[in-house]
Amino acid sequence: MRSPQPLTVVIACPHCGTRYQVPPETLGPTGRRVSCAHCGKAWLAESRPVAPAPEEDRLFSPDEEQALDREFTAIEQRTAIVEVPRGMMPDGGPPPEMVRTIAEIKAAIAPRTTVEPPAEPLPTREQKLANGKLEKRQRAVAQKLPAARLFRAIRIAAVLLLCALIAGGLIFRTEIVKAAPDMAGVYSALGLGVNVVGLEFSDVSTLMSRRGDSEVISVTATIRGVEPRRVVVPPVVVSLLDVNGASIYQWSVMPSASDVEPGEAIAFSAELAAPPKGATQLRLGFADGRPRGEATAAVSTQSNTQEIGH
Repeated sequence: MRSPQPLTVVIACPHCGTRYQVPPETLGPTGRRVSCAHCGKAWLAESRPVAPAPEEDRLFSPDEEQALDREFTAIEQRTAIVEVPRGMMPDGGPPPEMVRTIAEIKAAIAPRTTVEPPAEPLPTREQKLANGKLEKRQRAVAQKLPAARLFRAIRIAAVLLLCALIAGGLIFRTEIVKAAPDMAGVYSALGLGVNVVGLEFSDVSTLMSRRGDSEVISVTATIRGVEPRRVVVPPVVVSLLDVNGASIYQWSVMPSASDVEPGEAIAFSAELAAPPKGATQLRLGFADGRPRGEATAAVSTQSNTQEIGH
């Protein structure tokens, strides 16, 4: 069976490369000598059938292709055709890369549309409830794992240990300050007094009087035991302070009793003749038991400050 004859064939001028589409019957089976309408030169033209493009590659409708063909024809008429140098022209006509078909041009100028992915639908109420139940089951399973139980036990133990340390620091603060005297400042900053000696002053009163030609400062107080045991009474250090609270003079006095029972109270009194000028306050404190000179500041662990009365 013979294939059907093509509708048109393409011939190309070997001198200038101009191409033409003509019916095949005008050339015949052996070819025909024709002249180029562009350069005017003649050559022997032979049939070169053009295979029709498949329908599935068609980008435009027939009406759109006719409109584009008319537009391209108008552009060709308005634009001058540049002649390719003959030395670069092969015998078989212009190279294939120099010839662009209408289909290629249409494909190049065709608008490109971007396809956006479809938006994910919002979860329904039933899906949200199902997801919530799934998350709860996952958390419940995770909490039953050995590692989760271990971490939970460690956290509980750490909290209990911290609470025990805080309670012990409050209950045994006296013993802690005895072992580390610097901790007394920490407890004072927290508003917690620490009585390391186990004694305290009460009913403190002062009196400034004259005896002969000199003044005399007299102080009286009560020393009371606050520990549930017998407490040794150390020497009492009496300090005179100026208006700024700075110590300007101090001396020590041994109380009348060497120790006190729990809750027992003893009387204390002391006098100083010819006190230094500028003393406005008097402070009582307990020494640490070591001998001290008059000019050395006593180590006071519990003290009582009193305005000097006249």
